[in-house]
Amino acid sequence: MAGPRDSEWGTCAVCGEAFPPGTGTCPTCGAREPIRAGSESALPTRGRRKFQAIRVLRVLAIVGVILGLGWATLSAGLSGPPTLDDPLTTAGWHDVGAGNYTTLSGPITGEDYIVGNFSVANPPGAPLTFEVFNSTGFSAFVLHAPATPLAVQNTSSSRIIFAAPYTDTFYLVFVNSFAPSTGIDLHVYLVTNYETNVVVN
Repeated sequence: MAGPRDSEWGTCAVCGEAFPPGTGTCPTCGAREPIRAGSESALPTRGRRKFQAIRVLRVLAIVGVILGLGWATLSAGLSGPPTLDDPLTTAGWHDVGAGNYTTLSGPITGEDYIVGNFSVANPPGAPLTFEVFNSTGFSAFVLHAPATPLAVQNTSSSRIIFAAPYTDTFYLVFVNSFAPSTGIDLHVYLVTNYETNVVVN
């Protein structure tokens, strides 16, 4: 038989979930132990402490979720959009074996450009051939077929300035022209930066 307080909202004594009026069981855990407003003081000491602990834990869980979401939102806002490393923005040492070559490659949007420099550190003053190929030209270069580079230099150190005439995958090729029999390997420092030609207003 329903009591006069069964029409009031309460709190489940087991899970702390809201206990709707007019129901005999908790909709979350199925327990039949509602604590109606003002009836907490009538609980035995142990039951009252358990009920208070459940409420504290629920509040802590909610606060934890709010803080977690707040931190995730704040950190995403501070860090900005994710960025991917561009394969044509590099800095580091490269060893180019005699008669061999090394490449840097990546997509370049038409009218964007690559700037940087290279320098042969060892042997000092040794020449290095720098060439730029588009995807078709590089395929021919690899097969030792005739290939016309879009840019070429032959020196021990130089600036790199290459503006892409169209959108494609371009290859910056650094060739050690010494014959393999010489055993002259080149120790080269390369710096390249991808620069966009887009003007942001």
